[in-house]
Amino acid sequence: MTKFVAMYLRVSTFDQAHNGYGLGDQEVQCRKYIDLYFPEDEIKIYKDDGYSAKNLSRPEMKRMLDDVYKRKIHTIVAFKLDRLTRSVIDTYKLIKTVMEYDCSLVAVVDRIDISSANGRMLVGILSVISQWEREVISERTVAGLEQMVRSGKYPYGGRDPFGWTRDKNVLKIVPEEADIIKDMTQKYVYEGYGIDDLRIYLEKTYGMKKKWYFIRNCLINKRNIGIFEYHGVEYRDVVPAIMDEDLYYKAVEKATHRNVSQPNQEMYLFHGLVHCKCGKRCDHVSTVKTKNKYRHTYYYYWCPECNKRVNQDKLFNQIVIPLGLHINSNKTSEQLKRLEDDLLFFKDRKLQILDDYINGNIDVTTYDLSLKKVKKLILDISKKIKEFDESGIRQLICADRVTKRNLIQTHISYITYDFELGDVTDIVYKK
Repeated sequence: MTKFVAMYLRVSTFDQAHNGYGLGDQEVQCRKYIDLYFPEDEIKIYKDDGYSAKNLSRPEMKRMLDDVYKRKIHTIVAFKLDRLTRSVIDTYKLIKTVMEYDCSLVAVVDRIDISSANGRMLVGILSVISQWEREVISERTVAGLEQMVRSGKYPYGGRDPFGWTRDKNVLKIVPEEADIIKDMTQKYVYEGYGIDDLRIYLEKTYGMKKKWYFIRNCLINKRNIGIFEYHGVEYRDVVPAIMDEDLYYKAVEKATHRNVSQPNQEMYLFHGLVHCKCGKRCDHVSTVKTKNKYRHTYYYYWCPECNKRVNQDKLFNQIVIPLGLHINSNKTSEQLKRLEDDLLFFKDRKLQILDDYINGNIDVTTYDLSLKKVKKLILDISKKIKEFDESGIRQLICADRVTKRNLIQTHISYITYDFELGDVTDIVYKK
């Protein structure tokens, strides 16, 4: 297999603005070297446009190293050593790699060729200087940005954070976007919406197609309450708040709430729904007791603030009637209307049978059979109508554990429990 020469070109935004090391300039110089020393060899170019040299995690660098591993390259030619990397560790790693795979490395401007011991030594010296230069630039940049933050200015470039806009690096609230963040947060906290529910809601309501991480960041970013974090320090005069702290911290608590592992999570009918009257979300706890050689697990919801707990069975008994009525009220009115229409139809049919008998259209045997059949249908429909209001409660009581949990999780978003009263004081249903 014939090997080729690899020309590696890299430029970052800083280089383009201050050093003039454009990709075109680098390519011209590298071609002059290749034309002089490898005039007949095939050339393959690898360009990383806009990538830092702080590590080797760059698309074209990775592709070039992959070709090195396949022994397709005999020489790598770069404009300068710092085009390849500014890290001392990565420099030695790169040298070790290319030498292991019978490849050489040349930095044209630095006049470096690692095929000699002196060349490899010079690479080490220049890489130390290059890394020092990068770290100095980084420290100066950070110091300048910190000064901006201390003076109340937003330090980042690029796109404005959703909910705010910049006016000379001073953030101002965008009311329409801020309202969307508050709307999402309220639905997340009070109406039982999950991240995926919010993703669908955003698209349907506001025409916004967003990924889950955008939504999660909107919910828990401290910018919402006027706190801007930079290098581990909190600043309160950089970004104006768009919501009160109570709503924000409820969203954070829900987002960071520790979930019990599967399959244990499935055993908790009210997973993530129970809150103490003090405002704390209740954790899941369980105890195992042995009676008559049989082990039985009891599931509880425990408030870490009040240090009190409620048994899951007791909680279920307290919500079964209100939830059952809620489930029943959510059933389509068409079901009840259909039953009522059927009842009227068969009552009319009963009168029609009587008229047919009186007028001599049917004999007594047909009359008795028809009337008996219609009466039974009227009785059955009347029972169904009578039982209709109780169907939701009966459905809950008779359901197995999985069905109970699904019904609870489908219809309820928030339960408030008062440990002093020993009772549920509020149930918030999903819309």
